[in-house]
Amino acid sequence: MSRRLSDGFTLIEILVALAIAVILMLLAAPGYAVWIADGQVRAGAESVAAGLRYAMGEAIKRNEPVQLVLDGTTKTGGWEAQLVSDKSTLQSGFFAEGADRVQFATTPAGNTMVTFTALGQVATANADGSDPFDTVDVTLAVTGSRPLRVLVGGGRTGIKICDPAWAPPDPKGCPAP
Repeated sequence: MSRRLSDGFTLIEILVALAIAVILMLLAAPGYAVWIADGQVRAGAESVAAGLRYAMGEAIKRNEPVQLVLDGTTKTGGWEAQLVSDKSTLQSGFFAEGADRVQFATTPAGNTMVTFTALGQVATANADGSDPFDTVDVTLAVTGSRPLRVLVGGGRTGIKICDPAWAPPDPKGCPAP
């Protein structure tokens, strides 16, 4: 009876293992791209919501109007919470940290500011006379990626991140306009 010593792997075994690994990576790549895109959309929406909550809280705490100015420029944008009285910056956030490829669209279109009164409510008009935005749509141009929407006060209470794909009665869904 001959004994064969096994000192390692054969070339065929290594090639088969590599082929299986490549096939698995090719199958997982599209799902991974969507997962990364959804993470960037979520990070962008959470950053905007955090800035809005901060501005609302500061308006109540300081008992004076505070505005949030949104700069939705891809890669360099962010938000800034400012006192209305002297435009001094209270806090700012940048989208470069995890949401650098995300696009932001406000409603009404083009409005980039929302002002909170001393009671934490959304003012009917900003200090410059413009209408405050009431929603921010956060998207990323990757097939299969899901957009999110940030709702700001208005007829609703508080600030909420919702998913437009869900029906309105579901807590994850966005209410009908």
